[in-house]
Amino acid sequence: AQAAQFGLSSLAMRFALFLVVGEAAAPPGVGPFGSVVLAQPVTGADRGIDPDGWTKGKLCKATDFGAEPNSGKGCTEALQAAIDACGDLAEGGTVLLQEGSFRSGSLWLRSNLTFRVEADAVLLGADHVSDAPMTYTRRECVMMDAHAGLLNGARCVKKKEPLVGWDDCEKWSTLENVVIEGGGTIDGNGEHWLTKGRDRPMLLDLLWIDGLTIRDLKIRRPGFWTVHPTFCNNVRVTGLDVYTRGKNTDGIDPDSVWNMYLANNTFDNGDDCIAIKSGRDWSGIMVNISTSNILAERNVFRAGHGVSIGSETSGWVTNVTIRDSILQGTQRAVRIKSCRGRGGGVDSVLYQNLQGSAGEAISLTLDYSKVAPTNITATPVIRNIAIRDLRIEASESFMDCTGLDDSVITGVAMRNVTVLNEKKQGCGFCKVQASDVTPTPCGSHSIW
Repeated sequence: AQAAQFGLSSLAMRFALFLVVGEAAAPPGVGPFGSVVLAQPVTGADRGIDPDGWTKGKLCKATDFGAEPNSGKGCTEALQAAIDACGDLAEGGTVLLQEGSFRSGSLWLRSNLTFRVEADAVLLGADHVSDAPMTYTRRECVMMDAHAGLLNGARCVKKKEPLVGWDDCEKWSTLENVVIEGGGTIDGNGEHWLTKGRDRPMLLDLLWIDGLTIRDLKIRRPGFWTVHPTFCNNVRVTGLDVYTRGKNTDGIDPDSVWNMYLANNTFDNGDDCIAIKSGRDWSGIMVNISTSNILAERNVFRAGHGVSIGSETSGWVTNVTIRDSILQGTQRAVRIKSCRGRGGGVDSVLYQNLQGSAGEAISLTLDYSKVAPTNITATPVIRNIAIRDLRIEASESFMDCTGLDDSVITGVAMRNVTVLNEKKQGCGFCKVQASDVTPTPCGSHSIW
């Protein structure tokens, strides 16, 4: 059974048990579509394995369904009609945007579908709040009603009775085998959303997809997080150019995702370039779907808050490798963050061969938000972090490693790391082992 459809009784009982007996944070949750670990690099959607896979099956040109590019008229109904006509077919289908600017409100994708925005085409978000209707989704890693994204994955088709608060959806319309590609531009036109609250739309809000490929696109102007795969499995993201500015305009936020490959992308963002997550606080602990088996390589990180994991770690983030990438001024090269109340944690992470410039070279913290001590189930963990083969010019500081008095950061192993220009560091409740590291970190082999 899918993890989203666990009954309240089993999860609530387990949550209560941890509180009563005082055990450590609950173990990592299951995967969204089971917990099978795929070989990296994962293939993503079957329709995306062949670069010409979009030519197979039914072809639905947006203009054939009444879309009028460059007219200023909304294309939402025409584009959704094309998706509905070409999606969910055994032979597969492709919705094709060939040339011009297609202004649209929220769209919902279907299975066995390629959504192709070609090089001379733009999918442009519409201007009005009403163009992004309310839907049940995940925002900042909490299940809630919020405005739908420009491109959306699954819908909640049945709510729980009674509602439980932490996840009120009983049944999702899950998708499989979805490709978003084409060499064109997806422009969220989202400036008018930036000052609004947590219920504003993500740009690509892709829930519950098994087999997802996103590639070869320019992505611009979200109103919130930009690329947000959530409860997805077998995800491949390559060749994106993601440029954003504004509050909370992260580049990509894998959220309770298993088996993901992220390569050859450029991130230049108003918040985290990457932020790998797994649910937040009570909602995330109760949903309890982890993120695992993520490989990110050969990416370029420009402006942004960092190459990050967290702070939403409630379902755990495990088995992540970030390697062979270029830093061109991002605020933090290595960044893992959580805080009391989150629960879960981060385990078995490798940052390797990151080269270039950043504000702070290394930041590991369990005190991201100042929160009073809480029960042990909601106290997060960071452990088994390998940092190797880094050469970074830091403009602000070398390292911060801040654990908690009731949750020491353990198993930080650094090897062949050189940070130039800055020696500033701060460490507390953090165990570090180091070999061939300059400057010497945190009085290695000690708890500070």
